[in-house]
Amino acid sequence: MNIADRFRRPGRLAAAAFVLLLTVAVQNAGAAVTEGKEYKTLKPAQPTLTTPAAGRVEVAEVFWYACGHCYLLEPSIENWVRKGKPAHVDVVRLPATWNEVLKLHARAFYTAELLGKLPQLHPEIFREINVRGNRLETAEKVEAFFVSKGVSKADFQKAFASFAVESKLRRAEDLNRRYRITSTPTVVVQGRYVTDAGMAGSEQRLFEVINELAAMAKANPAG
Repeated sequence: MNIADRFRRPGRLAAAAFVLLLTVAVQNAGAAVTEGKEYKTLKPAQPTLTTPAAGRVEVAEVFWYACGHCYLLEPSIENWVRKGKPAHVDVVRLPATWNEVLKLHARAFYTAELLGKLPQLHPEIFREINVRGNRLETAEKVEAFFVSKGVSKADFQKAFASFAVESKLRRAEDLNRRYRITSTPTVVVQGRYVTDAGMAGSEQRLFEVINELAAMAKANPAG
């Protein structure tokens, strides 16, 4: 290496360091969420499905069993819940209800929950519709599905028509209206912020946006 190279080398290193710092700065700046682009704010803020404890933030996944995007997103949601969810976040599911078939599937969701079989039946209902092609578009088909999974006909009918399931369905309908749900999957953070993969730009970015919105909600509980 000649003398000229010795003088040029520190300059190259400094330039490289500057580019690296600039890249990191741009990446960090991009981590912020943009209202109107990556999420919408509900004004005024709406009730949550549950009543989160102080310092907790509810993240509601609004879904429909016959939504192919919901089915494909489900493994990523489960992975996020296990590995990427902030400690202060409580994740809940809220079935979409904007037409009669969606309400039927919402009733199936709450029926499985009431019977204590939601962990087993939730993924099975998704697969029944999206993989096996059984749309479960009638109460009779929903009943036959539950019976095929080991639920007695009497237990199904009692739960399906119960006051508890009816009350939860009415609550879901009310929140769907308040959150202005028109598509699935949609994510609502603390009854205040609404986002989805389309707004976020990608599935990976969606979870980054959710985490940012949850941090915003925690930092500003009053909204």
